[in-house]
Amino acid sequence: MSVAAKRIYQLAKEFERDEKEIIAFLTNQGIKVANRLSAVSEDTYNMLKAKYTAPPEPEPVPEPEPPKPEPAPAKVEPPKSETSAQSETPAASAEDAAPAKKKKKKKKKSAQLLEEPQYEFELPSDETDSPVSVEELNAATQVISRNGVLSGNVFIQDYRMGLGKKKYKANSPKLSHFTDTWALLQNIPIDNPDSSPVNYWQAVNKLTTRAFKLINQYGMGRRELLAEMRNLMKPLGFGYEPLETLTDEENQLFDEQRQLIFRRFGHGIGKVNDNLFALKNHAENMKARYEFMDFVEYLTNPDAELRSKERVPFMEIADDVAFCIGGIVRRVDFYVQNKERIINVVKNFFEWRDGYVKLKQQGAPADKLEKYLTLEKKFIDLVEYMSFDNLLFCMNKKVVPFDNALKLLNDYRDNMDDPDAKRNFQYKIRGVTLVIFKPKEFIFLYQLAELESGKDYRPPEEIAAAEAAKAAAQAETSSDAASAAAKENPADTAGEVVYE
Repeated sequence: MSVAAKRIYQLAKEFERDEKEIIAFLTNQGIKVANRLSAVSEDTYNMLKAKYTAPPEPEPVPEPEPPKPEPAPAKVEPPKSETSAQSETPAASAEDAAPAKKKKKKKKKSAQLLEEPQYEFELPSDETDSPVSVEELNAATQVISRNGVLSGNVFIQDYRMGLGKKKYKANSPKLSHFTDTWALLQNIPIDNPDSSPVNYWQAVNKLTTRAFKLINQYGMGRRELLAEMRNLMKPLGFGYEPLETLTDEENQLFDEQRQLIFRRFGHGIGKVNDNLFALKNHAENMKARYEFMDFVEYLTNPDAELRSKERVPFMEIADDVAFCIGGIVRRVDFYVQNKERIINVVKNFFEWRDGYVKLKQQGAPADKLEKYLTLEKKFIDLVEYMSFDNLLFCMNKKVVPFDNALKLLNDYRDNMDDPDAKRNFQYKIRGVTLVIFKPKEFIFLYQLAELESGKDYRPPEEIAAAEAAKAAAQAETSSDAASAAAKENPADTAGEVVYE
């Protein structure tokens, strides 16, 4: 075995010393030693060997002291009691007793765990070829793991006590854009939720309780803003009343579109709370059912209902809940940045629906009604894309492509009977796409207008004027070139007639 692999308990046997004595000596020398299993370097080993194996130094010969004068006869005093004798001990004895008192101090629990592990074992030396058994390695792993966990718990507890109640409360998680799963589960005692169905539903109950608390804190701080959003979305939030002019399929279509806009632009706290409340009730109901479970049925029947084999993993549902409650903040911030656009969207939805009802009342042909519904669906696609597009957060842009696209789509609807309405719409949308530098927005508007690459969507008059201007420029260029050639070679052009 190399010297570097020797450990404290082996050195104690070799030098016939106490392990604690060697650890105390190395600590005084500035060498860090964790416990009796710590290995030492070659220099440290040589130092210990020189200290504990070197012969004792000869005691110095005391010099003869000069004769002292005879002391005066002392007074005879009565014998002192044991308590008084112990109180008048010399200073040296008090100094010798000091380290003994230090040893009697109780060590911290974490330090005791590090220095005195529960599973003690000795690694074999290189002199014997016997390998380390699996049981010994498992015992060592358990010791390291247990000590690490307990030390971490002690550190976290000390850190929280150091923060104080005010600072700890200030650092508690709050609902924001960046509320993730770990922020949602912070300070919730959840251990191995997937280990059993009971643990799972208890963890789900704690998860929903924390989600309710975060949403309540967020809503109480923004009551006026949420009330403003609720009043704006109120026409869309009420249940849809079917119109007699429309068929059942058409009423269902407009109802689905209404719900889509409400979900995209409303704050959604009510819907999220309803879903969380249903999940919490289900978790509490399952816990109550386990109190009266049939153990024989649970153990023998693989299809027992309480086993919940198809149960979603806990971390998966925790991720979903965290993203769902974070969506409340995203929608509220989107409303603050795009209030005017959202008002325009709600207004336009009812204009599109009422326009379709008016056409049906006027007895419009089927192809015109179908064309109108096609344009109305493009409006819904544009609104849905606007709801999760980050470009709308840039308020300082001079050109907002989606505002222009929505205006052009409304113009197309109002001039739907014009045969050039579609070409004009595509021509103007083509101009909007030229100012977009993001491929995602460019492709969306390109497909929305059904554009074709290489096709010229300009009006015929503009195309004819452009071609005439191009021909005139080419003629002027050729005449200038001919006149320049005639000036350079006048003999070559003699007798020739130049037609202009």
